[in-house]
Amino acid sequence: MIGEDLSIYSEKQRKNKIKAEKKRLEDIFSNIDTSRKKLVESLIEDAAFQRITLEETRAIISRDGIIETYQNGANQKGIKKSSAVEVYDKLVNTYSKIIKQLCDMLPERVNLDQDDPAEELLSFVAGLK
Repeated sequence: MIGEDLSIYSEKQRKNKIKAEKKRLEDIFSNIDTSRKKLVESLIEDAAFQRITLEETRAIISRDGIIETYQNGANQKGIKKSSAVEVYDKLVNTYSKIIKQLCDMLPERVNLDQDDPAEELLSFVAGLK
């Protein structure tokens, strides 16, 4: 597996997906206080990148499995948790924290009959774990 191209998306696809996710998040978090806009922009960029990377990493895990073989020198070999699983574990935790930060910045909802974008995002994150 070493040296194989593990990417799922082309660079152009990845950029387009990140851009679309960023737009979606900007729409959801558009009503955050203007004094926090710069912080929100940075968090949204990070969240968009991480969500697309999580999708891609999940596809790699589905394709290649959760374990991989390794060989260190002539005598040392075995199996271990795949690198993609390790990346996924770290990313999903960071992504969850960023989404929680963003949701905490949302103003209180007045009309509880409307769909809550924050709940939609939290449901998505819960599904990643």
